[in-house]
Amino acid sequence: IEETLWAIDTVRITHPTLEVTVHNGQATVSGVVNSPMIQGQIESALQALGLPELTLRLMNDDAVGYAAAYALATDARTRRIAPGYQLTAYNGHVALRGKLSPAEAAAAAEVIGAVSGVTGVKVN
Repeated sequence: IEETLWAIDTVRITHPTLEVTVHNGQATVSGVVNSPMIQGQIESALQALGLPELTLRLMNDDAVGYAAAYALATDARTRRIAPGYQLTAYNGHVALRGKLSPAEAAAAAEVIGAVSGVTGVKVN
């Protein structure tokens, strides 16, 4: 599985944090990748191996970013933050930039950190 993953050019270039685990013959590949395209490449390559006991738990930065933005917009602690901030995600690490008070920044970091697929948060 790992050889197949690292044979994919976009995986070698973007270095996503992927975890491969095997338990009782059941292999699981999980992590966050840079784009839906890379996610699709990984899924296709691993499915082509024909392993009967393979579970894929992959997310991409677009989905992580949308989920983080949705969480900020709907959580009671952050939904009143004024528009104008910028949110980006890269391999699960989410950065939030904008004019936030210290209390807003702390609340935003907490809310974003609770989003599935987020592996790190930076608010400034």
